[in-house]
Amino acid sequence: MKKVSIVFIAFLIVINVLSVSVFATTPEGQPAGEQFAGTQNGQMVPNEESIEDNEELIEKDEFVVSTYGKIIETKEVKEVQTGTVTDKVQEVVVEITEGEYIGEEFTTEYVLSYDIEGKILAYELDVGDKVSVQIIEDGEGNISATVLDIVRAPYLICLFLLFLLSIVLVGGKKGIKAILGLLFTMVLIYFVMIKGIFGGQDAIRNSVLTIALIIIGTFIIIGDGINKKILTAAIGTLGGVLSAGIIALIFNHIAKMTGACEDAIQLSINASTINFNFRDLLFVGIIVAALGACMDVGMSIASSLDEIKIKNPDITWKELLKSGMNIGRDVIGTMTNTLILAYVGGSLTLILLFMACNMSIIEILNKETIAEEIISAVAGSMGVVFTVPITSFAYSILNKDKVIYEKTAKNKLDGKRTLKL
Repeated sequence: MKKVSIVFIAFLIVINVLSVSVFATTPEGQPAGEQFAGTQNGQMVPNEESIEDNEELIEKDEFVVSTYGKIIETKEVKEVQTGTVTDKVQEVVVEITEGEYIGEEFTTEYVLSYDIEGKILAYELDVGDKVSVQIIEDGEGNISATVLDIVRAPYLICLFLLFLLSIVLVGGKKGIKAILGLLFTMVLIYFVMIKGIFGGQDAIRNSVLTIALIIIGTFIIIGDGINKKILTAAIGTLGGVLSAGIIALIFNHIAKMTGACEDAIQLSINASTINFNFRDLLFVGIIVAALGACMDVGMSIASSLDEIKIKNPDITWKELLKSGMNIGRDVIGTMTNTLILAYVGGSLTLILLFMACNMSIIEILNKETIAEEIISAVAGSMGVVFTVPITSFAYSILNKDKVIYEKTAKNKLDGKRTLKL
């Protein structure tokens, strides 16, 4: 009970410290990233470009509103020539469903072309589709509307609810605990890690603390309280994730990885408030991606060893260690494949596009975007590999005593069995 109390108190203290630092707001209640360009010598630097942009908008005397609408009529798809670029556009009638322009109808064009040559085309809109709309009213009172994109949030929510329902139907009570653990993880990832990094906190320190909280909290939720099995799984998972992170840091430095892939460069150009350390963010992405696999391996080995200890209370710690390593060797094969295949799947389109540009395999591997995925996949897989011995050793050391469980009761009170532990 003393160990349980110490761990629980430490857990609460860390959450309180992180909550105070993360949820602190700027004097005007807005995130730091929106008011400041970044930090210099520990001080927040005002975002001068953002101020200039605001002044430019005022000078243009235009009123811009972002809202939502519904497609009530679709017309033909045609080609529109703009200089040397030919775009395919679809003429539609959209009815505004929110905001001050609600109920008004606009005839506008929806650009289907994603690229200059028109090789990649968006889906055509259908009647009833919900879309995001930008409405511009100039100084003379002329109003125009532009369809920006399809509203996909309802479909994503339905998919997520179907996912949760599947967990409950298959997992039962354990499934409900798994959902609670998932929600706990999502809250920490967004409100502690993402919000904290966006607010100017050190990305590496913030991510490591967040992952530690996720590991402890998730295992407490899905397990039966705090016991040696849960502590072992937590130790093994944390050790594996940190191993992946250390390997990633070393090889990112050796390979001179900047973390600034094409998407990051484009977004940093468009968003003048961005002042992130992309090298640190590359580290964060790797350890977060490795976390799930390491948790799976850590809990699998801890649960297996716990079952072995229950069935054979007289087993020695050396035998437990050997059993854990044997179990881990079987798990490693599938789990490392899981990470490698996940990263390959994410980069498949990009690899094919590079090949279409007549690039050799060596040239493709030298591209930083691909190199990032390779280092992430290998470092994450090594984290899974190191989770095995760390978990096995931790469980065997914590269970050096020969008997920790007894399956039959030694005493009977009022016809009820009692277990003596």
